[in-house]
Amino acid sequence: MKKVIHFGVAKDIITPCTITTMMGFGSVYGNTFEGIHDDLYVRTLLIRDSICPIILISLDLCFHDDSLTEKLRSYAFEKYSIPSDNLLVIYTHTHFGPTVKGYHYTFCSQEYEDFLYERIAQCIDRVFLNIYEGYIEYSSVEGDWNISRRHMVDGEMKFEPNLEGGRDKSIYLLKFCTVTGELKALLTSFACHPSNLNAYRMISSEYPGRLCHLLEAQNYGCTVLFFQGCGADAKLKIGAKSSKFHPINHDECNEVANSMALRVQNTLLNGKWMPIVPKFASKMFQIKVPLEVYPISFFEKEAERFSVQKGKRFDTAMVDANSNNSGKNSSLFMWACSQYIVDNYHDMPGFIMLNCSVIRLSEDLYIYITGGEPSYDVKQVLQQVKPEIKMLFFGYSDAISYIPSDKMLEEGGYEAGDGSVTEYRLKGKIKHGIDSLLISSFRNVIEQIENGES
Repeated sequence: MKKVIHFGVAKDIITPCTITTMMGFGSVYGNTFEGIHDDLYVRTLLIRDSICPIILISLDLCFHDDSLTEKLRSYAFEKYSIPSDNLLVIYTHTHFGPTVKGYHYTFCSQEYEDFLYERIAQCIDRVFLNIYEGYIEYSSVEGDWNISRRHMVDGEMKFEPNLEGGRDKSIYLLKFCTVTGELKALLTSFACHPSNLNAYRMISSEYPGRLCHLLEAQNYGCTVLFFQGCGADAKLKIGAKSSKFHPINHDECNEVANSMALRVQNTLLNGKWMPIVPKFASKMFQIKVPLEVYPISFFEKEAERFSVQKGKRFDTAMVDANSNNSGKNSSLFMWACSQYIVDNYHDMPGFIMLNCSVIRLSEDLYIYITGGEPSYDVKQVLQQVKPEIKMLFFGYSDAISYIPSDKMLEEGGYEAGDGSVTEYRLKGKIKHGIDSLLISSFRNVIEQIENGES
């Protein structure tokens, strides 16, 4: 007999109702969106065994800083007594959504921030009005949809397609069915950057949103949620042509999502599913990650390199909201970031606080979560913590930084800090030793959970 739990699911549109700027590429820095190809959504899942309620929220946005999650945790605790450790927000990481707080510190719309919070809070409310009694089952399916974007050439790590590079090829699945077997919620997770379209100023949820749309159309009454995995160093393979990545159109994006949906749907109908014997627990924690601090002169040179007008400070008035000059926009973005670091250098810490969580679904199935943009290698490192269990891995719970492994730091490259330090307004790149920090921190928290301390 399947072990019964209670679960609820809801979704709502979070597409802007007013003009906002775009977020995801320096090339559209300060640019307003020109249209809406497809809507953005918040999708919320509540799971509850006899003891522990957990809320998982997926947002079709690039990412956001901690302020939104903390506000939602306060709301859920005050209204529904959900412990802060038990509410997690993950971003699909679409690069075709509105500017929000975090990665960009300019051009955020408070009107949109207020709208976003209200929609998510209402989605949480609806979850509690839509509770089912049922069960969970786990499965996964592999496909050739992504490709590594780290390619070592003559001792230098390039941002190029690499057929031999590490990648997570699986879509991980949790299905939530009523006691009568009706599918009401499907959690999907895949590791790949949604940064592939050629329509930079059209709002879109990209392949994660299209995958959800297609599966919902095939499973009437089911809400599908997407949680981004260790996708920092992977892109869609369809855009890897010759030795470079090329932007794809919406039809090609649809082609990839259809291939994914076909494989998932076949698994729903004919695949092997592992029943979950629930033993829920959730614990949130932070890891203090030291940085290899750069001198202020490094960022002064960066500001000079990217400045359009020599001898002047960056000013938002220099940005044209309708400019299609991608090179100029990118330079303005990097100028703004480097100017920020120079102005605040002496008050900035020489470390980052990496937000992490562990969710235990059962004795043999856990979800590990990190903030920032974790790489495939980071998942490989964390699999050493408890190798005997099945592990789902979610990243992108905030907008802190790329999260590399020690191996990646040795190799260099964009995700290892070469080029992304200024972009994330950090004082330097992550120091060697990140592997042991991750392993010891996650191992300690899992031991606390197993000892009933969550």
